Amino acid sequence: MTGPSRDRSRSAVGKALGVLLTLGACLTLGHATAEAGIGWSKLDPAQIVPMEQIPVEFREPVAEVIRDCTFHRKGEAEAFPCDPSLYLSLVNEPAITLALWKDLADNPVSLKRLGPDDYSGDDGMGSSAAWRFVLRSPKTHVVLANVSYVGGPRGGAQIDARVVLVLRAGYYREVNKQPYIQHDVEAFVKVDSRGWKTLARTFRPLIEKLMDEQVKEAGQFVSLMSRLVVSYPDWATDVAMREPEATPETRAQFRTLVAANRLPDASPGRPVVMADAAQAAMDSRRR
Repeated sequence: MTGPSRDRSRSAVGKALGVLLTLGACLTLGHATAEAGIGWSKLDPAQIVPMEQIPVEFREPVAEVIRDCTFHRKGEAEAFPCDPSLYLSLVNEPAITLALWKDLADNPVSLKRLGPDDYSGDDGMGSSAAWRFVLRSPKTHVVLANVSYVGGPRGGAQIDARVVLVLRAGYYREVNKQPYIQHDVEAFVKVDSRGWKTLARTFRPLIEKLMDEQVKEAGQFVSLMSRLVVSYPDWATDVAMREPEATPETRAQFRTLVAANRLPDASPGRPVVMADAAQAAMDSRRR
């Protein structure tokens, strides 16, 4: 049995939306690593996301973050077996995905559903975020978030930033008819805090390094969770049905999807947390 690591990962929020909290984490570290900067060239938002599908009132805020981003990272595409409906359920319902993760590893991260498309979260270490799904479609998800961090070595640092996360997905079937997902995650961060340019010389390389890790792990997290759900359906259903931040309709739909995708050799138990998340992912892929 496999499961996620206690030490390397925070939560579903920390994974699927882990970039939101990266800036705060960086200021708790007292050094920078050597890594080349990404440059400051402007990007064309229309080439990144389908702006015409985003509600009018959110188009300019999304475009501004992409166009004037302080940091930009795009993860490598990952392919894995998963039913499209189950995949979309895990992506669209962060309250359930977080509940599954927290059941496997002690974690201070909290999430609150504010509305059909709005959520807020806190990592318990000084970073908080409020975000909205401004686009949810089978092929593209776009999240617009406001992030705040208060803390640092002396407890006086405060950083505010806006983030746009883009998740792109494609769907296909192998010759054996098994459905596969291929997706990638792209992140844009625009730091709004005064005095950031002074800090940038010191912290920019470190933040870029952590963003690389977070964007990569965000994509891997969803694929790992999908495998755990189909391998341990009783556990997944039990956790989801007890999650108060998910609506009754959402819980019922998730239970139906889990039952429909149950593997013939599925375990009636629950995953066991492993010390090495990478090993967990490899073991899960061999199932």
